[in-house]
Amino acid sequence: MKEKILSIALLILVITFVTVNTVILNHQIEKITKEVNALKIDSENSEYDAKKIYDDFMKKEKYMSLTVSHDDLTSIEDCFVEMIGYISVGNMSDAEVTKSRLISYLEHLGRLSGFNIDAVI
Repeated sequence: MKEKILSIALLILVITFVTVNTVILNHQIEKITKEVNALKIDSENSEYDAKKIYDDFMKKEKYMSLTVSHDDLTSIEDCFVEMIGYISVGNMSDAEVTKSRLISYLEHLGRLSGFNIDAVI
């Protein structure tokens, strides 16, 4: 009887941890995605704003890397660096393209981190 109680308690604990992790990841990814969507590439402060969002992502990446694919995180990080580089040299058209790719990667990460069949497979 003790084994059954222990196994049920562990099952509830695992489900709780997975749920909490999923909610936290979704919140973090949605926040970063909204910030990137709101970023104006052609504004005066676009480089500063992009760096600020990138720094925020890097702080959150430490937690995300516990349960998210490192390849996905690396792709997002590469897009941030590429976009900031384009903005710093004034290549706004390539920066817009990279921003679109970055948003796509973030949305993909959000789909994989949510409550859906893609997250299970």
